[in-house]
Amino acid sequence: MHKKLAHHSGVMQVLNTRVMQTVKSTGIDYFHFTEQEQYGLNFGERLSNSIQEVFDKGYESVICLGNDTPLLTRSLIQDAAVALEKGTAVNGMSLDGGLYLIGLQKNGFDEVSFGALPWQSSGLAHAFHNYQASQNQNVLVLEPLADIDTEQDLQDFLTGKDARDAIIRLLLIALSRKRNTYKHLKESASYILFSKPLNKGSPKAA
Repeated sequence: MHKKLAHHSGVMQVLNTRVMQTVKSTGIDYFHFTEQEQYGLNFGERLSNSIQEVFDKGYESVICLGNDTPLLTRSLIQDAAVALEKGTAVNGMSLDGGLYLIGLQKNGFDEVSFGALPWQSSGLAHAFHNYQASQNQNVLVLEPLADIDTEQDLQDFLTGKDARDAIIRLLLIALSRKRNTYKHLKESASYILFSKPLNKGSPKAA
């Protein structure tokens, strides 16, 4: 709901499908927290509660991913998993100052402090670095990647040098469907408005 691009269901479906396929390809256990499974008063609380649920299942580390980074790869997730096995936390920073991947150890997770971080802001990565420093954690920093929050982000991705052909094709199909739907609705509205005779006179007296 926070994302300006969230109203475009076709694009969001492509992004959701992409990240789920990437996660499944790693062979790592995963949990998908949609709006139905999340609870909390704000984004930070919902994310923090979801992570705590996974720790409560007995896991000692968690990799947290969003759905808005098309260039996220299986190897990046696997690198994060290897680092966590060695006791190292992981950051994948977005180019806009956010985070596309978070790798956490159970013994380095404070639910309240984590939830209070400035989520959905350009200062998140810096604040999260300070949070990790306060936990005395070793941190692996992954390569920064662009995420997609707005239509401009989407256009920049589609014209970028790093974009993958497969995801570009899917996103262009989604955008094409939106444009065709809009064109059809516009033409239908024009037909209704202009194809019938316009009655400019007063009704006849009985």
